Amino acid sequence: MLSNGWVNNSTMPERIDKDRLEPAYAQLAGILRRQIAGGLYPPGGKIPSESSIGKQYGLSVMTVRQAVGVLTEQGLLVRVQGCGTFVKAVTLTGSRFGLESIEEIFRDPGRTRVKVLRMSPERADAKTAQKLGLSEGARVILIRRLLLRENLPAMCHEGRIRCDFTRPLVEAELEVGPLSDLFRGQGAGVAKKCELTIIPTVFDNEEARILNQTEGRPAFRLEYLVYDFDDIPFGWGWFTAAPETLVLRTKLGLWDES
Repeated sequence: MLSNGWVNNSTMPERIDKDRLEPAYAQLAGILRRQIAGGLYPPGGKIPSESSIGKQYGLSVMTVRQAVGVLTEQGLLVRVQGCGTFVKAVTLTGSRFGLESIEEIFRDPGRTRVKVLRMSPERADAKTAQKLGLSEGARVILIRRLLLRENLPAMCHEGRIRCDFTRPLVEAELEVGPLSDLFRGQGAGVAKKCELTIIPTVFDNEEARILNQTEGRPAFRLEYLVYDFDDIPFGWGWFTAAPETLVLRTKLGLWDES
């Protein structure tokens, strides 16, 4: 900022026009907002004192305080007692992405139909054994399914579960599966909790055929690991779908979440 109130990266003077109908504090709030947006005061940086700003723009401390108060209420500034006023750091409002598009499939099993393509016993390979806490070569059940939404292919599924016929795991997989119960908050029947991971991938030949897609087209893989009430992983696998099926959303910037 130059001494006459000009912003270095602008050809327009940033000054208070006392002939305008807009109150001086509102004009100053706009000036400071633009300076913050332009990087003059970076996130986490301290702005000048109210007395310094007042001298620069020919305003009273009370007027400057009003302008700073406006920006504080808008979430751009934060006052720290005894330290001054700082630009609020811009962060993710949450560390998670919304899964609404996935929830629609799993929360409403009445509109989601399951077609079992394959169910057979097999021996756990190294990765399956590691995921399920088994010895390599232990017996597991391989399941491949197609999930249809409104009778249209939505996701193809490949998973492996512990070979334990004392639990209703296979029966659950014949329907939408434990994820449906967890999304609806009704996991007490089979599953206690689940880890989900979104992985970018491409459709292989079989997935493309099942979902009426093009082989090699970008896709999302929703990998899951489901635990029972003894905190033992009993099911691992993934759902593969087109990007438009798994829409992920989050928020950046300064949002009022109150």
